[in-house]
Amino acid sequence: MRTVLAASLLVVALAVAVLIVRIGRSRRRSPLEAAIDDRLADSMGPETGSHLERAPRVRRLEVLGEESGEPAYVPQIRIELGTTDAPGMELAFEYVASALEAIHPVIEEHDEHVAQYDIEFTFGPDGLLVDGECRRVTVPVELAEKLLEDDRYRAFDLRRDVERADGDAESVAALWQPCRS
Repeated sequence: MRTVLAASLLVVALAVAVLIVRIGRSRRRSPLEAAIDDRLADSMGPETGSHLERAPRVRRLEVLGEESGEPAYVPQIRIELGTTDAPGMELAFEYVASALEAIHPVIEEHDEHVAQYDIEFTFGPDGLLVDGECRRVTVPVELAEKLLEDDRYRAFDLRRDVERADGDAESVAALWQPCRS
């Protein structure tokens, strides 16, 4: 009898714990996050030719500070590659460029200010005993705007400029750094 009671209490405690975790994870998404997610799904989701099994999504829309009394956002876009190996930089920057081309117009439509863009990639074995890897490319706003405004400036050029600026104390650019928590 005691064993059955203990097992029942354990099941109830686990159910409550799962419920608490789900409630904590299911935070309300802002209209800007929802619009960005929709745009990413339309432009890079499955069946769009992107070879991704899932559309990229906004992991977080961090507020870095304020500029002129308005929040300065850092969109953190997560791209789940579903591969065991790290992608080549050429492929990664094609995804970075596509993500920037998808989300920048949405941010402009909402008249929001962006401090920088973090495009995150997950890959590698992921399971009960091991975690996959997460790496990010941080793109300064100036380079994202150049990508969107100059037809001759493409993913290759963006990669070159992010590589040059990576590690420069004057720039926020980062190439293949671990994702922020």
